[in-house]
Amino acid sequence: MKKQNLCISETELNDYLSRSLSEDKRRSIEGHLSSCDSCLRKLLFAHEALEEFQKRKAKERIHMVRKNIWLAGAVIAFMLSFFMHRYFLQFLVATIILGAKWIFESSNARILVMIYDAWKKGGEKETSKIMRSLDDRIKF
Repeated sequence: MKKQNLCISETELNDYLSRSLSEDKRRSIEGHLSSCDSCLRKLLFAHEALEEFQKRKAKERIHMVRKNIWLAGAVIAFMLSFFMHRYFLQFLVATIILGAKWIFESSNARILVMIYDAWKKGGEKETSKIMRSLDDRIKF
């Protein structure tokens, strides 16, 4: 079927996917989608892109939790050391261990070690090379 001049805009498709349209507008769009292959393909593409985006966001949240679980444990152990006086030293040791685990599992620790090694070998010139290569790879 040929694409009609009255096709649905991307904004309307977005509103349709987010279910923020009135009942009449939703029915109008569904009627158009039933007869326009081009808009139906656009809707399918937008729906797949939205699903992929939501999956990525969920993975990022899980990654952040896993990345910071050791830090959370260290903070909790530190706080407990003040409330449970009998186990003060044990909780402080747990704080140090969990904090060290958080530090050494992060990529920042590896980067710092690389920079330190470069500085030992070639001073500031070698360190600058490492920093430039990191700037090229890491975009904020």
